[in-house]
Amino acid sequence: MGSPKVDEIGPWSEVKLDILKRYAVEYSKILSSQKNPSFFHVYIDAFAGTGFHLSKATGEMVLGSPLNALLVKPPFREYHLVDLDGDKIDLLNALIGKRGDVFLHKEDCNQVLLREVFPRVQARTLGGDCAY
Repeated sequence: MGSPKVDEIGPWSEVKLDILKRYAVEYSKILSSQKNPSFFHVYIDAFAGTGFHLSKATGEMVLGSPLNALLVKPPFREYHLVDLDGDKIDLLNALIGKRGDVFLHKEDCNQVLLREVFPRVQARTLGGDCAY
């Protein structure tokens, strides 16, 4: 594993991440409360990165959307985290550890989403077996 460049973010990105975190909590509450959900409760991040950023204002670590999503209660049933930069995915993997509900994809999101992720989610939504 190389040393990936950790992105520095400004105040507006920090605000965006906070809004996304709060939205994900409410969204997950709503989906998990459904008696017969019509779709699979899954989190997809096509540009996952390392899972964290550095604040330009303070220099401190700011959790990114993938790590925030993993902290959401109630949890999503699956997480699909994609990034073209393999070093970033390797670092994210080291932070997350082994989890049966997290799928890391080291490739172009335009390909892996269509080939693997969307078909898997669709199969789960329709109640079919999924051989992924």
